[in-house]
Amino acid sequence: MRKIVWLIVGVAIVVLAYFGWNYYQETYQGHTAYAVVSNRVPKREKTVSDSGQKIDNSYSYVYHFKFVRTDGKVQKMDYELMGSDPKPFTPNSYVKADISEKRVINGPNQVSADKVPSDIKAKLK
Repeated sequence: MRKIVWLIVGVAIVVLAYFGWNYYQETYQGHTAYAVVSNRVPKREKTVSDSGQKIDNSYSYVYHFKFVRTDGKVQKMDYELMGSDPKPFTPNSYVKADISEKRVINGPNQVSADKVPSDIKAKLK
């Protein structure tokens, strides 16, 4: 009987470790990606919290990016640029970010066109 309990506990640990590792990879493991900023600047709006309340002295620009990762995968993501006086990205410029399957981890930051690999530029057009 004791061996069965230990077997069940061992299987449970393996299953939890597997799902935990998958969650970590999807949420926190970043990939370098590039995108082109749209040709129009989004409307500047008051920042709204997750609970729906407006945040005092905070404004946002919401961008819809089509990122191309360095491994060739294309991924669409939204990004909210916020702050007390945020500066929007320059229209039609390139941005670089570290992204996971679920979120933007670092960036996006504007980069010059010569810093973007040519195969990624071709996919962005």
